Amino acid sequence: MGECMIEFSPAGNSCYKQAFAGDIYNTAVYLKRLQNSAVDISILTAVGCDALSNAMVDDFKASGIDTSFVQRVSHRQTGAYLIEISAEGERSFVYWRDTSAAKLTISQLEDNAKRALIDQCDVFYFSGISIAILAKEDRQAFWLFLAELKQAGVRIVFDSNFRSRLWESKADAISQFDQALSISDLVFAGVEDFNLLYDLNSFSDVDNFLNEFAINELIIKNGPDDIFYRSTIEQFEVEISPVESVVDSTSAGDSFNSGYLSARMNGSSSKEAIEHACRVSACVIQHKGAVINQDVFSAFMAKE
Repeated sequence: MGECMIEFSPAGNSCYKQAFAGDIYNTAVYLKRLQNSAVDISILTAVGCDALSNAMVDDFKASGIDTSFVQRVSHRQTGAYLIEISAEGERSFVYWRDTSAAKLTISQLEDNAKRALIDQCDVFYFSGISIAILAKEDRQAFWLFLAELKQAGVRIVFDSNFRSRLWESKADAISQFDQALSISDLVFAGVEDFNLLYDLNSFSDVDNFLNEFAINELIIKNGPDDIFYRSTIEQFEVEISPVESVVDSTSAGDSFNSGYLSARMNGSSSKEAIEHACRVSACVIQHKGAVINQDVFSAFMAKE
C-alpha cells in the first residue's frame, strides 16, 4: 500500500524521461518480475481521473500488477517527482505531491474492498512513506485495518523509508513508526532512517532498540555496508560486494526488498535470500530510473 508517482529522471541534454515509480510500486514491480505468474500482486492506492492517472493505471496492468484496489478520486491528481543524480550516482528529489490522490487511499477504501483484502491477502507491504502521505485523520482507520489483517493471519511487512519533509514533526513520525513496528512481522530497517528519527547510529543500536518489538524477522541495512539479520532463531551479518559503477541508487532498497521476499517465497534460507537481494539491487542501481528496462532485468535474472 502506498503511492505511485510520475517520475522524471535525467535523460541527458537537459531532458528528462517520464515514467511511473514510488517505493512500494518499485518493490511490487520487481517482485512480480521475479515471481511472474507464481504470485498475484495487487496495489492499494488512489489516483486521479486525468490522462496521466489513466496512463499510470495502464502501467500497473502492463507490469502485471492487479488494479482491483486502485481507487479513483475525481478532485485529486497523481503526485510527481524529479530525480537529480550526483556524479557518484547518489540521488536527490524534487516533489509535487500536495494534492496527491494517494493521500486519500484509506478514506476511499470501501468496505467490500477491505473485506476482500482481509480474506485474500497473504502479505501486506507498506512503508514509512505510505503512512506519512496519508491524511492525518485517516491514520487511525489505517491501523485498525492493519489489526484486522494481522488477526486474519496476514503477514505484515514494513520498510522504514523515513522522509522528514513528509512529516508534521519528529514526534508525529515517531508515534506512527512505533505503531508500524509494533504490528509488523518483517521489518526492513535503514540505519540512516533510525538515526534521523531515533538518534541511533549502528546495527547494534537499531537492533537493541527494536528488541522491544515482537518482530519475527529484522533486516537492517546501512547503505553500501554489510547487512544485519535477526530472527527468532538466528542472527548474523552478510558482507556486501561493492558495486563499482553506480548509475542511479533511487530504487536500491526497494529492489533489495523484492529480491529478499522473492527468494524467501522460493524457499531460500535467510542468508541466501539476502545474497540474492543484493544481486538484484546491484543490477538495478547500475541503470537509470527506479524501474529499469524489463529486458535488462530479465537478462540479469537469466544469469541467476
